[in-house]
Parts: sequence; C-alpha cells; structure tokens
Amino acid sequence: MEGAGLAIARVGGGGLLALGIACWLARRTPTSPASVGVAWAYLVYNVVTCVTLAWAGVALLGGSLPALGGAVLHGVVGAAMLGALLGRSEASAGS
Repeated sequence: MEGAGLAIARVGGGGLLALGIACWLARRTPTSPASVGVAWAYLVYNVVTCVTLAWAGVALLGGSLPALGGAVLHGVVGAAMLGALLGRSEASAGS
C-alpha cells in the first residue's frame, strides 16, 4: 500500500480508534443520549464495513476468504448492536 491508500488507511484507523474510545467512555452511562448516539455510530460503522468487505471479497479473484470472514464478523457485531438498540427502545417504550 502506497501513497493515497496509506493515508486513507491511517485516517480510517484514526476514526476507528476515536470511535473505540467513545464507546469505552460511554459504557458508564449506557442510557444517556450521547451513549446511544455512539452505539448508533458503531452500528453504522459495522454495516458499512460489512458491505465493503463483502463487496471486496466477491470482487477479488484470489484471497477473498479473509475479506468475507471479516464481513461476516462485522455483520454479526452489527446485528447484535441493532438488536441491543431495538431492545433498548422497546424496553423504554414499555415502561
């Protein structure tokens, strides 16, 4: 990886690190609006990453297994996050 690809990877890594720190700090107040916003952001990240890796895995002729494996992993995490967020909204609506 060279040039623009390396810069894009570093920016993406920095964004992922920032999201991880936000999630880590939001764990103390899971019902606050900021924590819920972080959870939605994490869901969006996982969905976009799942779709991107799945597309790359299909587009690659060889060596697509790691990309497809990563897509499945992000899809499972995204589904779990969506379930937690929807369960949270149903629980708050019922009380």
